[in-house]
Amino acid sequence: MDLLSELVQERLDVFLEDLLGAAGKLSPAVSSTAVKIKIFDTIDKIIRRRRNEHTHFIQLPADVVRLIFGMALNLDRIHDPDLPLDALEEHRRNLFKMRRVSVAWNAFLLARPEYWCAIDVTSPAPESIARAQQTPLCLFSKRGSGVGSTPALERLNSVLLGRMKQVRTLRLDKEDAYDFAIRSLRAGLPDLETLELTKATDWDDMGEEFVPENIGDQLPSIRHLTTVGWQPSADALWLQNLKVLILKSPLELNSHLLRVLSACRNLSKLTLHADDGPESAEEMTDAPSLVDLPHLEEINLEVLMCPDVGYILPILRLPSHSRRFLRIDDEISVEASHSDICRFLYPYPDGSLPPQETTMKIYSDPSSYPRVTYTAGTAGLDLSPALDDPSSTEFPALIQAVQTHIKSPPLTVILHDVDEWGVLIWQRLRDFHMAKIWVKYMERMGLVEVLERLGNKHAPFAPKPAEEEETWPFESLEELTLEETELDPGRLIKMVEARQQYLREFSKAWLKRITLISCLIYGTRLDDAVPRLAAMGVTLISDRFSD
Repeated sequence: MDLLSELVQERLDVFLEDLLGAAGKLSPAVSSTAVKIKIFDTIDKIIRRRRNEHTHFIQLPADVVRLIFGMALNLDRIHDPDLPLDALEEHRRNLFKMRRVSVAWNAFLLARPEYWCAIDVTSPAPESIARAQQTPLCLFSKRGSGVGSTPALERLNSVLLGRMKQVRTLRLDKEDAYDFAIRSLRAGLPDLETLELTKATDWDDMGEEFVPENIGDQLPSIRHLTTVGWQPSADALWLQNLKVLILKSPLELNSHLLRVLSACRNLSKLTLHADDGPESAEEMTDAPSLVDLPHLEEINLEVLMCPDVGYILPILRLPSHSRRFLRIDDEISVEASHSDICRFLYPYPDGSLPPQETTMKIYSDPSSYPRVTYTAGTAGLDLSPALDDPSSTEFPALIQAVQTHIKSPPLTVILHDVDEWGVLIWQRLRDFHMAKIWVKYMERMGLVEVLERLGNKHAPFAPKPAEEEETWPFESLEELTLEETELDPGRLIKMVEARQQYLREFSKAWLKRITLISCLIYGTRLDDAVPRLAAMGVTLISDRFSD
């Protein structure tokens, strides 16, 4: 023990003896062990308080501490509708963890209302709500976050009585809390900016009070609405104030839905995922003839079948600069309107500002055949090509129509972890201006099939051309990238060699570059493959030159 510690211990022992003696004169009970322990505990609290007064934390400016704690607790994003509900739960957990770090941290957090505004409605704590004081409240619930109960929600109603004007955000993912939400909406939430109801629910069984027309118009401040299976009334006055509208399935594309969209003239973002549509055009006779969204910056549409496209795309009027995305769940058929889709993706009738390149990603879908995502600038499509009929041309015809509409820029195709069906989709694009092909995460035999088709003049399922034909499939290919797959470089050599006579005879150029990323090499060594490919005008680049 050093000299300082010996001095402190000696003086403290003397101090404690004097203190106990002085206390004993006040009351005989001081001699009991319990009372002595209480005295020692009091001294401990005083010493810890005095110690905290000299810590670096106390010496920091309050603004600096608030900034650090705010970053740790996502304080600036509590009312951000893009913040995941998991993060709101984590905010609550971290808040209580930070309180236990030290007396100083606890005192700092308790003294500032803004840290207590996020409230889980399934387990409301009256003391936490009280600490929020007049801070705008974020009420939330999440599936799995706790067992909501009627007593808990009734307690929440009583605690929040008179404070509903403070509710700025209401985000619920539990059906147990929906009754509380709808009653609150009907009563009026004048400062509510974000409403989110994302638990799939059979709203028809929820009772008459849940009918959209019965919600009321007491939402003058609302800007962000996200729901699953529920739509507001098309006559709600507050629709004109919305900036963001996200409606997800189960959702029917019908005339009422289009009237809702028509009322949302100030939207900047629209997400609409409909998994049902009209049986015939007669069901849409009372739909609006125009849905004008002059301020829209981003739109994400999903419809069930190709005919549904014709009920919504032709009546949309959007700013030409808006980002656009369309997904059609069902297989592409002759009922898909090429002209409607082309105008939706690329709205410039004078042909100005065409995208410089386009990308097509063929990817696996666990619930169906592989799907295709097509991207051109700020616009995109997600499609399901019909694969049951090998002679089907609807998918390549649609892509060709779009490519022609945007002045036929070079196409990059990505095969992402696909099986033989994905390879078949890619093969049907053999005559496109495909400048780059990128194969990712493909099994060994799948890659062998791709390389064989690149080195084969006659593609499967295509009519055999005459001998004097002067084109091969994928003739515009300039760059091939293979990522995280098993590869024998000898197959690359064989693929390139297959075209050499043709390229020399007709003075044509083909593949210029092959890039390997994290590939497992077997068979021919890379060191042997590089000069052989170079002799044929192809540069081979790899991030590993060891077998």
